[in-house]
Amino acid sequence: MTDPKDPTGGASGEPAGRDPDRVPSQAELDAEDLAALERSSRDRDQAVLYPTRPGDPGPPPEALAVHARIVWWGAAVIGLVLTIYGFFNLGTITDDLRGRLLEGVVADPANSAPESEVDTLAGFFPPFMLVMIIVVLAIEYACLVAAATQHSRHLRNFFLAAVVVHLLCIPVGVDLLFRYPDVSSTMVVLSYVQLVLLVVAALCTLRSPVNRWLPESTRMKPTRMMRGR
Repeated sequence: MTDPKDPTGGASGEPAGRDPDRVPSQAELDAEDLAALERSSRDRDQAVLYPTRPGDPGPPPEALAVHARIVWWGAAVIGLVLTIYGFFNLGTITDDLRGRLLEGVVADPANSAPESEVDTLAGFFPPFMLVMIIVVLAIEYACLVAAATQHSRHLRNFFLAAVVVHLLCIPVGVDLLFRYPDVSSTMVVLSYVQLVLLVVAALCTLRSPVNRWLPESTRMKPTRMMRGR
């Protein structure tokens, strides 16, 4: 006799009132298949959004831990040379930049800085840009080292972003700081050598061994998040 307190009807795993020997209909089979597919899809989406980190990824590849750092140090030494030279010749650079700005005022007043602001701009930009060389290099180094020591793809990507910003600033910095007749042309050459070294360092961090060693990307995918709700 069926116990009225037993919701399964006495048969293990069977809902109350269902005959265990009854052949399920095609509609019931389809519903079970759809439910299984939905569960597997949800589990797969969760695994992609939040992948498990490996317990021991092993030592970082030489391309990330050695080669990229060596090339980056070459770029950093050049950046230090440029900064020291710039501050030792800051008066000359400021005067040359002021003269260039005044020439712009005379040649095209509508598209140049007001003459009253020329001294302010000429006095601000050279030291600011020289300091930013060191600041950007420090950010790059911190991200590069942390990417290897913390096994982080995000920090590697932050390093690449800082390098891209640095590369975009080099041509502007060369033009405003060093491209003058009374400033050594060696500084222009060193600036573009630094640009090449930064590109090589970035490419080292993008090599296949590095991408295989780093954890999978955990980029947020809005469509998958909406399906999971």
